[in-house]
Amino acid sequence: MPAPSSAPHRLGMVLMLLASACVGIQAFFVKLASADVHPVTMAFLRFLSSYLLMRAAMTAGWVEVRVVNRRLVWVRGVLGGFGSLFYFLAITNTRLSNATVLFYTYPIFAGFISRWMQGAALSPPVVGTLVASFVGIYLIVRPSFETVLIGDGFGLLAGLTAAGAIMSLKASRKTDSAWTIFHYYNIAGLLVTLPLLAAYWTVPPLRSLPALFGVLLFSILGQLGVTYAYRYTTTVEGGVLSMFGAVVGSALGIGVLNEPPTSHFIAGGAIVILSGIYLTVRGSEQPTQPERP
Repeated sequence: MPAPSSAPHRLGMVLMLLASACVGIQAFFVKLASADVHPVTMAFLRFLSSYLLMRAAMTAGWVEVRVVNRRLVWVRGVLGGFGSLFYFLAITNTRLSNATVLFYTYPIFAGFISRWMQGAALSPPVVGTLVASFVGIYLIVRPSFETVLIGDGFGLLAGLTAAGAIMSLKASRKTDSAWTIFHYYNIAGLLVTLPLLAAYWTVPPLRSLPALFGVLLFSILGQLGVTYAYRYTTTVEGGVLSMFGAVVGSALGIGVLNEPPTSHFIAGGAIVILSGIYLTVRGSEQPTQPERP
């Protein structure tokens, strides 16, 4: 990808930081709303509200949706839909700080999957980073027969599916607009969550509405911001800056929800974030193509 001009480049980097912060703030509101609303219900309402807003904008002629690479757009949508659902389940069933950092293992999974798909040999530094990453995950989860939390497992599943979603997002941005990708992401998310509503639908009580509004607002801002930011930043810059979301989510969990900042969590979180940054930088050697607005 050619070096971006200074002003749009700075805009993209700032936009990625803001979008990542929104993802972290969204997680905080999910945690608050989970006291009254099942995460499946939250995920469905999140996708439904975004879909309805997109339909209204399309009807008014404010945005245009024209899919080019249908397969990639659907792959991104389905993986993103499952990733969001797993993330909501993780936040509900474990500490917010745990869920946020485990979700941000996706650059680690993406780096491994990318090399495997290319048939590239894993160099000793990459192998060492992957081993360090799993040490970091172990320090965060601290598994034992008494303390294993299902939410930590969902956090890792969210990171794995998000890795595929981000990889397909980067690829689909070469042919399709941010609005198109976002629209199909919402449709796919509805298809993922709709079959589960029969078992997990809960009517949100009035006291949960402010938290639900926070979930909907910051999830939309985060998804659109990340999708748009990749037009103005390189892949490696976007991947590194997106890790800011893990810092924001963890800070809210520790500072607002009074989750104890244990030494093993801090060490494990630092290892995971630094490993993700390193693997993202290592993967930046691939040439990229210009992306659609």
